Amino acid sequence: MARKTRIELFMMLDRVNNNLNTKLNLNNASCYGGWQLTNFEGNHIIKHRVPIREMLSFLDGMSKALEMKG
Repeated sequence: MARKTRIELFMMLDRVNNNLNTKLNLNNASCYGGWQLTNFEGNHIIKHRVPIREMLSFLDGMSKALEMKG
């Protein structure tokens, strides 16, 4: 189950990156609270550390908003 969710997370990130024509990155550190969304270089935090399901919802919202805009 966790592996499937992780795959979904990166698929959603790819969808957002393609729609925005950018390179966002995810990194995970469970000791610090979970997943973090940053720019590709990692020097700008877009979404602070959250659990995997919350990050999945955040990326899904971004993806849906971009679909509605386009």
